[in-house]
Amino acid sequence: MTTVELHRHFEAGIRPETIARLAVRHSLTEVCTRSGQVVPGANPQDPDSIRRYYGAVAAGFGADDGFPRFTDSFGLPLSVLRSLEDLEEAVFDQLVDCAASGSLHTELRGSPFTYQKQIAEPVEEIAVALVRGVDRAWAERAVSGTFILAFSRQNGVAGADAPPAQRQAEVVARLAAALHRNDRPVGLDIAGYPETTFPPCLFEEALAPAREAGVPLTVHAGEQGKPPDFEGAPPALIVEAVERLGARRIGHGTSLAASAEARQFLRDRDVAVECCPVSNAKLGFITAVADHPLPLLLGEGLLVSLATDDPLMFGPFTVAETFEAIAGPLGLGAADLLTLTRNGIESAFVTDARRTLLRQQLEDRIRINH
Repeated sequence: MTTVELHRHFEAGIRPETIARLAVRHSLTEVCTRSGQVVPGANPQDPDSIRRYYGAVAAGFGADDGFPRFTDSFGLPLSVLRSLEDLEEAVFDQLVDCAASGSLHTELRGSPFTYQKQIAEPVEEIAVALVRGVDRAWAERAVSGTFILAFSRQNGVAGADAPPAQRQAEVVARLAAALHRNDRPVGLDIAGYPETTFPPCLFEEALAPAREAGVPLTVHAGEQGKPPDFEGAPPALIVEAVERLGARRIGHGTSLAASAEARQFLRDRDVAVECCPVSNAKLGFITAVADHPLPLLLGEGLLVSLATDDPLMFGPFTVAETFEAIAGPLGLGAADLLTLTRNGIESAFVTDARRTLLRQQLEDRIRINH
């Protein structure tokens, strides 16, 4: 299958084999959660042990403490990223792996502040290392990718006297503005939780440097609520992200199911939606994959693409595997996958020249396969 992926969290997309290699490099013998709890019987140097660990973790995502359990499980991949070289290598390897699995273009995202907890380097150097991995993949393997620098909304804004880690929005926006180039874009993302406590308008001033530099923005929005009312993430927050911040893409956007007006708003403005049905179902934000609004969004002509989100935690490691998992429950076929891929190309954070190249590569693959 030929795919494009626009919503993949970097540390949660590292393959178990890469984690194991880095664990051996740094002589790590225990798996610890993000809160520092040792996981009995889990071996970070054994890819199969890593898979078993995440299988056990995922089994509890549907519980009331599912989302904290999910975020705590990021501790393992973060624990093996110990140097700037590790970051660059892991970005490079992941992009190359995705390309080998059929992805024409892959966008990774992550927060420099997250990696700083293990790497005693300035966030500026961490961001440079992440982008350098993307540049290297293109220079050495002609593998197309983009890095999206993210920050956590719950740590996004604070007083001017607060440490940078508590006012991440301003810091990461300035980092993205400094690294973004017309010939090699760098994106910006708002992640974290809860959505209603930290609405998009809260970050309007802090993100001004990125907007002025032309940095493309995506926002996790409309994810953390459940049908039918999606109280924890109403569609109004999706509209606000576009109106107040200029978001070009929305991450997840499941609450769009509740508002024809919001869907029309996105369609009129060519704002794309990064859909992650397996993730949304595993975390209990929708009852089951079959209830995901992806077919509705596709049917109404929105610029929808398909993504894995956090492959380590949710299972399918590629968009192709994700499509195989959702196609039956959602009644999708080969023509829908092609539309999702084309939508991904049209909404990717790339230069016009790269977009033209990706379109041509897709047409070439279609011709060869027929």
